[in-house]
Amino acid sequence: MTTHSVSLLPIMYRQLTEQAERYLRSLYQQDDIAGELKRKLADLMARGEANADAACRALKLSRRTLQRRLKAEKTSFQSILKEVRAELAINYLKDARLRSLEIAMLLGYSNISSFTTAFKSWYNIPPAEYRQKFLALG
Repeated sequence: MTTHSVSLLPIMYRQLTEQAERYLRSLYQQDDIAGELKRKLADLMARGEANADAACRALKLSRRTLQRRLKAEKTSFQSILKEVRAELAINYLKDARLRSLEIAMLLGYSNISSFTTAFKSWYNIPPAEYRQKFLALG
C-alpha cells in the first residue's frame, strides 16, 4: 500500500461505517431476532467478523438458541447473512471509490470470484455491470 492509500483508510472506514449505519437504521423497525441479527451482522462485517460464533457472542445467545429462534421465524443464519451481504453489496457498489476486491473483502469473501458469483445469484447481473449501469444513471 502506498502512503496515500494508507491515509485514506480512516476516511473510507468512516464512510463505510456510515453506509452500514444507514442500512442498520432501516432495520430498526424489525424487533425480531432476524432483525437483531441483521443489525449485528452489518456491524460485525465492517470489522471482518461476520460469522455465526461472533454473531452469537454479540447477541449473547448460544448457537443452538439462535438456531431455534431463527427457525421459529422461518429463517436461518445463512439466509440472514446472504440478505445482509446482498444489501451492503449494492450500497458499496454505489461508491465509485471502492474497488471490487475491497467490496468483496468487506462482505467477507476471500476473492472477487466468490463475490461475483454470489452477486450474480442475487441480482442476475455481475457486480461490475451493475456498477457501470448505476454510475451511468448518477
